[in-house]
Amino acid sequence: MNTLMRAALLTGIGRPLEIREVPVPRVGPDEVLIRTLSSGVCRTDLHIQDGLAYVPRLPHIMGHEPAGIVVGRGAAVSEAEVGQVVVPHLFVADRDCRFTRAGAHAQALHLRGIIGVTLPGGFAEYFTAPAANLLKVPEGLDPRIAGLSSCAVVTALHACRRGTVTPVETAVVIGAGGIGQIVLQILADAGIAAAAVDAREDNLALAARNGAGHTALASAPDRVARIQAWADGADLVIDLVGTAASMADAAQYVRRRGRIVVVGEEPDFPGISSTTIAQRELEIVGSRNGDRRDQQDALRLLAEGVITPPLDEEYPLERSNEALARLRGGQARGRVVITHEALRDQTLTKHGN
Repeated sequence: MNTLMRAALLTGIGRPLEIREVPVPRVGPDEVLIRTLSSGVCRTDLHIQDGLAYVPRLPHIMGHEPAGIVVGRGAAVSEAEVGQVVVPHLFVADRDCRFTRAGAHAQALHLRGIIGVTLPGGFAEYFTAPAANLLKVPEGLDPRIAGLSSCAVVTALHACRRGTVTPVETAVVIGAGGIGQIVLQILADAGIAAAAVDAREDNLALAARNGAGHTALASAPDRVARIQAWADGADLVIDLVGTAASMADAAQYVRRRGRIVVVGEEPDFPGISSTTIAQRELEIVGSRNGDRRDQQDALRLLAEGVITPPLDEEYPLERSNEALARLRGGQARGRVVITHEALRDQTLTKHGN
């Protein structure tokens, strides 16, 4: 195997990625070397590039929705087999704590880093991960889809689970982008009537196809009245936007003693008064990515076709900046994906070429 690989490097905040040759990462005793097949492009990648929320050590290799093939493993690894197609759980902990022992891996107290966010990720020909963080991709599941289980799909599933601790009959989803569409599919599969609120008409049209029984434009003056007419207080609101305005709307959509799950991350302060929270006995909970069990279930639901995230354009590694620009410009109609030569090689092998 070559000692160098191509990677898309973030070399400075606010700068475009640079395609360079860098050393193939070394594998630690408990780690696995993975040849990247594909990696989804997420809005968090834009945040990293802009210096928001996460600021990794530069130069940095982004890409936190990768899928790949195991090509090497450390001396202490026995569970991962060479040739397996795998995806990583992103949160790498140095040791166990009360949260990891309870299965809440995204809340680890001794977090070494997050693959593709603060640790090197899938915008490169190879990446490494601890063997304990890997999940095997079900036979026949498209790696481009499987990679989305690390962020978009597990985030949607975990948010739904955070919101359905008590029985739910009606739900409102604020933000019908990529994750919002997956949330709607999960709610529909659970038999929960859902409404969607979004700033774009095309997203609302897609939401209706994914199970939303009612939709409203986020800019419409009568949006609150329309949602309240549809359900006189929803049991659950999942806010994927996270602004002061969306939280203020969430407080009007939800019923007394209802639950608001906050997934969207913005620097705004929630537009809900403590008086509203106290007098209406609202529950407001956060939801971050998901746990390993959530991701395992996400892969199963993807393989079963319960969740079918739409894919947008695919770009080779050399055109990573175009992929980011498509997402930033709002042209994406699904998940933008960076694919690697390994995926094309695998496709050719399957077809006997």
